[in-house]
Amino acid sequence: MISKIFKIECLTNLHVGNGDANFSIIDNEVERDSVTGYPTINSSGVKGALKEHLKCKGWNKLEEAFGGEGDMKQGNIKFLSANMLAVPMRVSSGNDPYALVTTEAAVMLFNKLNEELKCGAAKINTSGNGSQIEVEGKTCPLTAGLGGVGITSAAVMKSDDFKSVSLPVVARNRLENGKSENLWYEEIVPHESVFTFAVITNDDQKELLKELAKMITEEPVQFGGNATVGCGLCKITETGGGLNE
Repeated sequence: MISKIFKIECLTNLHVGNGDANFSIIDNEVERDSVTGYPTINSSGVKGALKEHLKCKGWNKLEEAFGGEGDMKQGNIKFLSANMLAVPMRVSSGNDPYALVTTEAAVMLFNKLNEELKCGAAKINTSGNGSQIEVEGKTCPLTAGLGGVGITSAAVMKSDDFKSVSLPVVARNRLENGKSENLWYEEIVPHESVFTFAVITNDDQKELLKELAKMITEEPVQFGGNATVGCGLCKITETGGGLNE
């Protein structure tokens, strides 16, 4: 088995909706992991976004990697969900406007997946550097960085505190005959947020995975909805170097 973890950095705000009907003030909420409650991009969303991106680039190995549509042929690469690793939060005091914030649970999930799938990325250590920072009114220790994914500085917040901080909500509407119609509210994951996802393939498909990795890291990929208003543009990078070489 060959596996690899990729990092997603949100260049713009991201909205991947959960599709559920609800009666809250927020009409369109983002997808959340059923266990952690953190924002996520389900595996079908990851696969769909990457397939559409590579289709637009004219990649000639779409069916080989993703599978066929008509005959339901399975692709040779399996895509896992993108798990939230860190999101930006407002700094309560100091000169920096925001800080990337993670949790022990998010880091543990990354490390466990990396170890069990033998992805080859460096293990993330959340040991503090002796400093603290106050974000969203919560005092958090600062790490020396999340080295496994190239983040040089991050605050570690308690999971309960993390989930108590609401994601931004934006108002959306449509102009019709010069008037604003159909106002609704949409939850977003803010730009600068970081997700990670893993891909898996068989040993004999290593070159296919290498080619896919090169193609998806060359330029930004669009995830989720609202592409026409600039949402969902993300930079993808490999973690940990080569593909288990």
